[in-house]
Amino acid sequence: MNIRQFLMTTTSLILTMLLSTNAYAQHSHGILTPGVTFPQDDAVLIDPPQMITMSFRVDVRLLKLALYTAEEEWINIGFQYDPSRLSHSFVYLIPFELPASDYYIARWAVTDDRRRLINGEFKFAFGAGALPPSEIIAARVSDLEEELPATGSYR
Repeated sequence: MNIRQFLMTTTSLILTMLLSTNAYAQHSHGILTPGVTFPQDDAVLIDPPQMITMSFRVDVRLLKLALYTAEEEWINIGFQYDPSRLSHSFVYLIPFELPASDYYIARWAVTDDRRRLINGEFKFAFGAGALPPSEIIAARVSDLEEELPATGSYR
């Protein structure tokens, strides 16, 4: 390798690193989102889940994990915040029968060692005849009709 090839390769490598760092700084919140959840977002399961799992790309502190019915009723799954627990994987058992609902919403919040906070949710359904939550939500939205007030006549 001659000096010109070396300089071009080195310059290319430095530019790649700078662009990657800039992209990481702009989109670092993506690292704090779960890489894998069970159930997966918008999943339809045959049987009720016996656990909720979340795996992150980096170690985080799980500040919140709450389960709700489609009607926003809280289901106590026994989550308790543990400030000493820093992990990339979390598993919470559901040792009881979930109340009837069209779908369920798992809402979570995490922070990392830099104290960046992010929250999110994933939805799932289960059972014979269950539909993906996105379809149920879309049907609810599309059934709404807009009613505009009468404005009278304009001159």
